[in-house]
Amino acid sequence: MKTLTKEELLKMYDSVGSFHEGLAWVRKDNKQFQIRPDGTPAYKHRYDFVGPFHEGLAVVQNGNKWFHIHPDGTPAYNQRYNWVAPFQDGLACVRKGNGRFHIRPDGTRVG
Repeated sequence: MKTLTKEELLKMYDSVGSFHEGLAWVRKDNKQFQIRPDGTPAYKHRYDFVGPFHEGLAVVQNGNKWFHIHPDGTPAYNQRYNWVAPFQDGLACVRKGNGRFHIRPDGTRVG
């Protein structure tokens, strides 16, 4: 697998983020997803927003629903939130309605 330069990737995509945990977010045609260093998509799903991977999961937004995905694009859990933060030290802050709380990588609420 050939690693492409940022300049080469920018010829393929509208925007290219930094690589985190082996993948980088990109934007093409107003949708975002993750790519491998050779520029190929890591998964087929497209989202309104994709964040970098932290602790094996990335934040994504589809419409007004936020959640985390694995590197293959599959959701980490079934719940959807109004907003989610990246995982740090095994926990992520999430917002549902007017409440904020922490979850584990499997979506289990803490506390």
